[in-house]
Amino acid sequence: MLSRTGSLAATSRALFGAIFLSLIATTALGQPQRSAPSLERQIYVCFDRGEYAKAAELITAYLEHAPNDLDMLYNLACAQCRMEDFDASAATLLKAFKAGFRDFQHMRRDPDLQGLRQHPTYKTILEEADRAATEAAQTAAQRWRQEYGAEGYRYETDRERHLTYATALDETSHREMRQMLERQADQMIESLFEQPPDYEVLIAVPTPEDSDKFFGGNDSIGGMYQHNLRRLVARDIGGSLRHEFFHLMHYGHMERLGQPHLLWIQEGMAALYEDYRINDDGSITFLPNDRQIVVKARAKAGKLIKWGDLFKMSAQEFMDKPHQMYPQVRSVFEFIAEQGKLGRWYRAYVRHFDADRSGREALEIAFGQPLEETERAWRRWVSQQPEIDLQIRGDDAALGIRSRENGSNDGVLITDIVPGSAAAAGRLRRGDVIVSVDGQPTRSLMELRKIIASKSVGDEVEIRARRNGEYLAIQVTLKPAYGRM
Repeated sequence: MLSRTGSLAATSRALFGAIFLSLIATTALGQPQRSAPSLERQIYVCFDRGEYAKAAELITAYLEHAPNDLDMLYNLACAQCRMEDFDASAATLLKAFKAGFRDFQHMRRDPDLQGLRQHPTYKTILEEADRAATEAAQTAAQRWRQEYGAEGYRYETDRERHLTYATALDETSHREMRQMLERQADQMIESLFEQPPDYEVLIAVPTPEDSDKFFGGNDSIGGMYQHNLRRLVARDIGGSLRHEFFHLMHYGHMERLGQPHLLWIQEGMAALYEDYRINDDGSITFLPNDRQIVVKARAKAGKLIKWGDLFKMSAQEFMDKPHQMYPQVRSVFEFIAEQGKLGRWYRAYVRHFDADRSGREALEIAFGQPLEETERAWRRWVSQQPEIDLQIRGDDAALGIRSRENGSNDGVLITDIVPGSAAAAGRLRRGDVIVSVDGQPTRSLMELRKIIASKSVGDEVEIRARRNGEYLAIQVTLKPAYGRM
């Protein structure tokens, strides 16, 4: 049955007031009419009690006045299946499908339809659903192809996770990107969202030139998930893609639940997934990134936002201070995750969403203590985090290259080599694209800077770079940023 723990779909709710008040009104003078929610509860109670014939009777009466209500048709099919009238259930389910029912993920796992799994009509509906999903994915790719052309793009579909790709990447980078997103998707499904979105989503990684066109020349935008268009566009395959991919998966869950989670939660969790390591056992370790520099500085200045004020912020207030808010909310979730309570917090938040949307109650449940104690623990944790320094000064280790932000969509494009530098000695060349250092991906300039900043003068590193389509492993001994060793 649909919405066993909530209200019926919007189409049914709208019709209840207009139709059902007259349908189920008593004729006895002076007796009040039963409200629509009362009928809704009756149906749920019937299912809970196993009174499926009575549920079918109520739904059938409703359908006499609204014969194409897809949600009520679906619920009737569930009742008929529970009554073991499988042919009638299959026929009703087919009618719901023709009326527009498309929540196939729910249909596949709904225990009320367990007895229908082997029915030929049920199988036909699912086959049609798979075909429609494939066509939807192809249509999204076709729209992208029409706008940005086919040359240089790679188009693929991941049916299991409902993802379609349009990427201007070579075969190696495309494969590595897919592997990264597949692992991230599976980890989030296992720990947070239970399943992928119920609909197809396009993931596009354009050429740098097409990115400039798409983002209107704004270099500060690294990626964007457009939920209404079911489309994610990212400039590169690094942190921005991982951030937006979290939004893609999260929106799928929010839509299934009918829960619009607060912006600080959406952005904090998405920022958390910008940098992580998925371990061999499938667990995830979230890694500090450049946002920690802001949090540490604001903590020292006593300028961190109190959690009580954070939880009450409107979306506009949050977005008015992005350079302050994104680092802080990532830090909050990094702390929650490090304490091993991210999944527990999220499940509590979803379960108690109607009672408290702020996240406060879920935090108190997850940590088993008043919010104020958890906030104090977080502030101590922030003060104890190691400093991240991305500044490369005269005596610091350096490669000695010049690049530009967004020069490549899968690495760091070398635009110039400093004479006498480590890069020059290692025979890196202008036009090379650095994709990793010591096995750590460098999909953006920030990722490269973070790795090099952690090294010392004299350290030998292995640079993996692409040159004219070929991948090379180049050993480089780091030199001071200015001057000679």
